[in-house]
Amino acid sequence: MKLTWKGKYRNGEIVIEAETLEDLNNFLDRLFSLSGSQMMPEVINEEFPTLPSQLGCSDAIRTLLQTEWGEQPRTMVEIRKALEANALYFSKGTLSGTLTLMTQSGHLRRFKKAGSWVYSAR
Repeated sequence: MKLTWKGKYRNGEIVIEAETLEDLNNFLDRLFSLSGSQMMPEVINEEFPTLPSQLGCSDAIRTLLQTEWGEQPRTMVEIRKALEANALYFSKGTLSGTLTLMTQSGHLRRFKKAGSWVYSAR
């Protein structure tokens, strides 16, 4: 299981990933003892499927939504987090445009769920 911690650090943001809670806590203890910060970590515990690193945006989305994780309709934010967990970084505009084009071409299905657009594979 992959654990992720995201927080503010110095004048930016830092994301720390670890395989175990103990590793994450040890890293955070070292980080905050060096910086003198008293931040409480917020651990996000979510597993994402592993994707090949050479995929373009549409292939990455298609592959992601065809996994077990993608069986449940997902928002653009969830899709973006899953792609970034696989070191696949696309701008918000690129991701939004690709999702729209894939929906228009019939590769994805889009509908509103709890006030947000969600996407699923056809």
